[in-house]
Amino acid sequence: MSDRVCYIRRSDRGATLKGLRLLSGHTDDTWNAGASIDPILIEESIAEGARWVHDRLEANAAKTRTLSILCLDPDGAVCSWVKADDADLSLLDATLATGPVEYDPDSLEEQVHSGASDRFPRLPLELSFELLDPDETSTGSRTAVMAMPDVPGRLIKDELDALGIRIDCFTTIWHTIANVWDPGAGHAAHTEQRIVSSDSPIVAVLVIDPQDARLIWTWSRMGKLIAAGTTRITTMSSEHGSMALIRNEDIARVCADWLGWSSQLGVAPSRLSCIGKPAQIPVEDEQNNDHPPLGLNTGEIGAALAQAWPEATIDLVEHDDPIGETLRKVASGQRAGSIVSLSALSNRPVRAHRSMYRWGAVAMVMVSAIIGLIGYQFLTQASTINKDTRRIENQRMTVLNEYDPEMIRSLSPTMDLQNKLDQMRRKQGPLRVAKTKPILEELETLSYVFGIPGIEIDNITLSTTTVTVTVRVDDITQAEQINQSLEAIEGSHLDWRNMTPTNRGQQIQATFMARWVDGGSNS
Repeated sequence: MSDRVCYIRRSDRGATLKGLRLLSGHTDDTWNAGASIDPILIEESIAEGARWVHDRLEANAAKTRTLSILCLDPDGAVCSWVKADDADLSLLDATLATGPVEYDPDSLEEQVHSGASDRFPRLPLELSFELLDPDETSTGSRTAVMAMPDVPGRLIKDELDALGIRIDCFTTIWHTIANVWDPGAGHAAHTEQRIVSSDSPIVAVLVIDPQDARLIWTWSRMGKLIAAGTTRITTMSSEHGSMALIRNEDIARVCADWLGWSSQLGVAPSRLSCIGKPAQIPVEDEQNNDHPPLGLNTGEIGAALAQAWPEATIDLVEHDDPIGETLRKVASGQRAGSIVSLSALSNRPVRAHRSMYRWGAVAMVMVSAIIGLIGYQFLTQASTINKDTRRIENQRMTVLNEYDPEMIRSLSPTMDLQNKLDQMRRKQGPLRVAKTKPILEELETLSYVFGIPGIEIDNITLSTTTVTVTVRVDDITQAEQINQSLEAIEGSHLDWRNMTPTNRGQQIQATFMARWVDGGSNS
């Protein structure tokens, strides 16, 4: 089964849809748009053309909903060279969008001309840039860049996508010509097997397009496009349609372009192919004298090419419809080489991408909702925990206040409660007289520890159960040394439990707490 190829014909520097041509291996259908340049009518014309393509595909016996190739004509497109350092598509796009930079005559810096912005059409947001294959040119030479106005291609893709038509490849007639008429294109697969062909010259193909009155030329090696261009020609109408009139000036102009490209890329074609069938107009005067006809025939075109480009092999292929024949060969799958697809059109989002974005957004909303629900649950649990904590704290304060109001101000209520519990247990036993606490002895012992210079004693509190000493020191290290000294006292009746430091301006207030051991009482 043959593929379906759609060729887009445009006008007005590639901004207006002129017509569509749908080809397969056995069919060739044409649709012509109106001549209006009204933007609203242009949009309607593109929608009408997309529906025509949809209807033609549906009318096919296979009822396929796939276009193998959508091919753009070269109207408004420009292929030029840039420096290797300037071969950045985003940089070129920005340069053309901002326009030329005005030079200040009073500036001391030298004015620099890149020249790239002068060779490309200044159509911001309407152009897509493609770098052509630099590997087939001379090392260190210029890089070829193709600037293609593709607005009709974008709109047709959107319309066809809305109608459910999928497009496999977006390309230009330049890439298609290089793939079809370059004899080495069929051997491109050998490069993957590391087989080097002994005959892989650069081929220049010159295609005559009488329908749109232009010569289309390409340079390629093994089907890979290196450079391309177009030249306007004169056409004449006949009963069989438009016929191209090729003159020596047209061949000279094309060869002059080739010389310019050869000097920039460092390579030149050694094989020329001319595809098409030119017309000739006989010239007669009143005396019926014979004059050479206007226009060159195929043989004369070959002779002109041989004279302008000597030592090159020349192939001449006559065909009334060279563009149609080129597209038909691609549709029938006669060429083994793959056609390069335009990245700007290929990467343009379609319905599948938009559906993916929508489902991705729905998934993100669902994930956000789940995260919000989990956060709300955590917040509710935290609020419940805070309420329970406050309730337990209030209960503790109430119990302590009912038992002993002094406990509320205690620094260690657990220790005090433990002491009171011990007292209650002792009261239930035999009556014993408690020993007198060795207070003076312990104070004398503490004086050795706290009598060191640099220590200020704020408070010493002694009770029947605990001893609390509050001092001021210069730093935390000194407070820790005091705590270690208290714990190292041998024969003391105090069990020093903890030390609590607190910042007080430039000093540290340290509180030391101890409990009387059994050796200090009769209990």
